[in-house]
Amino acid sequence: MSDARRAFLEELIDDAGLFPPASLSMEAATEQHAASREGRHGFMLGRFLCPASRLPELAKRLDLLERWRIGAIVDGPEGGEELARWLSAPPDGAAVEAVEARSWTDDLQPAAAQIASEGLLRFLEVPPDGDLDPVLDAIADAGAGAKLRCGGATADAFPAPPRVAAFIDGCRRRGIRLKATAGLHHPFRHTDPETGFVRHGFVNLAGAAVLAMGHDLEREVIEEIVAETDAVAFELTGERFAWRGVTAAADAVARARRDLFFAYGSCSFDEPVEDLLELGVLPLEP
Repeated sequence: MSDARRAFLEELIDDAGLFPPASLSMEAATEQHAASREGRHGFMLGRFLCPASRLPELAKRLDLLERWRIGAIVDGPEGGEELARWLSAPPDGAAVEAVEARSWTDDLQPAAAQIASEGLLRFLEVPPDGDLDPVLDAIADAGAGAKLRCGGATADAFPAPPRVAAFIDGCRRRGIRLKATAGLHHPFRHTDPETGFVRHGFVNLAGAAVLAMGHDLEREVIEEIVAETDAVAFELTGERFAWRGVTAAADAVARARRDLFFAYGSCSFDEPVEDLLELGVLPLEP
């Protein structure tokens, strides 16, 4: 019998340790990733996110694991060139599984042919404001996925719940896989005591996507889930995920994770794990 907790959490977190605010060195980030991958909760870990321009650095650290699953973030012309070189002659035991970019600009062109021929997942980051519909239409037409930035160094870097709900709803209606990044270290929406910023929760976002897909929810209801600050309103057990009586069984959770909510990027793996341990969601039996 499938477990809704495993379906919800499996490969949920892409490791963004190289990126702010952690901004770890390549040495520290790869050592931490290898330890997390081989740890008890390694099933929650997705890809190691690496700026494409730093792929040569990563190539020197591959002996830490038998198999590396990589998400390449195209970060300018140099990144496009390095990604093309990597895809032309990939090191043994290391595969770029996804490519992320802020726009399909000339920076990506050196690797475009390999990306297409290998059928790599592509995610285009949507802008922080403006009409989402034409952006998502273009992403759908390109056969790509969409990425939403959920935080940053200033309060206005955190999109309001209506924007997040519109993103989730727009992706679902177009059959676009989505991912999120930044500011999602903790399960539920909350106010950060240090900065005063209201931060999104990864359970809110992933759960909103799961329930939206399973119940064809209206955008206003998706917004309520995204904006929910009461942890008690959510339930994640072996049998189901639920929010205020709206329920998805394990198979529906797995379907939404496969077809809609791909992953979210986090520079911390330990914080989400510690929170889920405290909530009693983890550990899971092998």
